[in-house]
Amino acid sequence: MVSFGDASELCGMSESTLRKAVSYGKLVNGVDVCKFGKQWGVSKAAMKRTYGEIKQ
Repeated sequence: MVSFGDASELCGMSESTLRKAVSYGKLVNGVDVCKFGKQWGVSKAAMKRTYGEIKQ
């Protein structure tokens, strides 16, 4: 699980793109993403499945 900030750097997209993916149902809350207080976290497997290969 990585934060939206770290995930956006790995995939070269903005954090708002990831938040919109959650609101549109592309990333499922409780399955692909979780909210910890004010921070969102996303699994690397979900990022790879949704957006393709990620940088390491």
